[in-house]
Amino acid sequence: MKNYFLIILLAISWTSWSQHSAEIVSFDVPGKMEPSDTYQLDLTMKNTGDAVLNRSNCNLKMSYLSGPDSEAGDAFNVERDLITNVDPGKEFTYKWSIESPIVPGSYKIKLSIVSGSSTLDSKDVTVTIDEDFMAEVSVNLPIALEPEKKYPPMSATVKNSGETQWPEGEYELKGEVTGAPSDAEDEDEEAFEFEEKIDLSNLAPGASKSIGFSDKLETPSTGGTYNIEVSIYKDGQKFDARNGTIRKDTSVKVEEPEADITSKVTTKLYPEKSYSVSFTVKNSGKVQWEEGGYSLKSTVVRKPSSDLNDDIFEQDVKFDGDEMETGDSDNVSFDDITVPMVPGRVEVKYEIMIDGRPAEIEGGEETVSYEIVELLPELNIGRVTLEDDMVSGKTYKLRIDMKNYGDVMANGDDWVIKSKTRSLKPSNYRPPRGVFDLELDGIDMKAGESKYVNGSIKAPKVSGETSIRLQFDVYYKGDRMGSTKTFDIKIKS
Repeated sequence: MKNYFLIILLAISWTSWSQHSAEIVSFDVPGKMEPSDTYQLDLTMKNTGDAVLNRSNCNLKMSYLSGPDSEAGDAFNVERDLITNVDPGKEFTYKWSIESPIVPGSYKIKLSIVSGSSTLDSKDVTVTIDEDFMAEVSVNLPIALEPEKKYPPMSATVKNSGETQWPEGEYELKGEVTGAPSDAEDEDEEAFEFEEKIDLSNLAPGASKSIGFSDKLETPSTGGTYNIEVSIYKDGQKFDARNGTIRKDTSVKVEEPEADITSKVTTKLYPEKSYSVSFTVKNSGKVQWEEGGYSLKSTVVRKPSSDLNDDIFEQDVKFDGDEMETGDSDNVSFDDITVPMVPGRVEVKYEIMIDGRPAEIEGGEETVSYEIVELLPELNIGRVTLEDDMVSGKTYKLRIDMKNYGDVMANGDDWVIKSKTRSLKPSNYRPPRGVFDLELDGIDMKAGESKYVNGSIKAPKVSGETSIRLQFDVYYKGDRMGSTKTFDIKIKS
């Protein structure tokens, strides 16, 4: 009798095992990924057995097998349940998202369809995370120094401004003189050369490290401008990171002329308006300026977009600086700025020139940061038209009245209306995803124009009377705009 029951149990076990069968039909996993980015993945499997597959007997596993960093590889450890019944011969597509690791390199992963402890089918995949090394380097080297003087040790800060974690290694920050006064000697240049160790191994994106230099800065006796190149080195070689090298200029003074530039400008600019630009240039030093033709030249050093024409801000205006005595000054007026419709910050350098070249006068350069104001539409929700007493399973039209109170047109591609569930009664009820938490595309709206946006909502099934409060908001280019509108609904079963 015992043998009889054993045979029955083995038969049941074998039958159960043989019924659960599936194969991977296709999958979409990028072979290359950017670091720290979000990717949508999917895998389609087919039920090749003779029994129904569901969440109790079948699920997806994505597993990290090997790669440059096991902790980073944990991003590839994902499990997804089978959210529906899949009949024999039918297919189902799993969809999920991951945030790619910050450590570059090749990761080997496995995609598996499993039933309990059994693997029904699997595929090995290799994903390569590209490098994106970028740095920000700053060194507190003064731009004007007295000759033969000791200054406190310099300091520096290095930031990982990319999306990739930096590799392990021996890092240094090196300074090399690439240009010096013609009469400077080797020991003069050595005053600005340095090699400082800095621990940058495994520096995460956004993180930074600061160091204080070991020696004081002893300036040379030879006056003039010294050009210094500061670079990050790793294991004896320049680190391959964008902006990993910066150039610093410093001047050692020997009775050099000085200037004071006082600006008379408006820095907050509104499009399609004109603004005057003028400066007062003064000899604020202890020596007379040299003979020559002087001008104040403006150069755009930063702008929000290539659409902005540099000529709007750039000009070279002559002024009376020839042999200017100490304390004397002159006014310099530029052409008025007519502001374009290109919002953002514009940095303009105003520099004293002599005979068409930089005068290299201390204080002879001024940077003005202009802010061109972005004219935005002002979108606001007026009335929400929707049945407030719904019946399960019925579809209802949704209409939202909109008005653009601004002075510029709102392009439909730039804004959306988002609805989300604010509160529920009973609180344990959760409507199906996407029923009330929905998004309506914007439409083109001229300044001062009123229109309405249409949508629809299909009331979900409820077991009893359910109250839902909806919240409607306008998002313009990702930012919330205008006031929030709420709407209360009752659903009857």
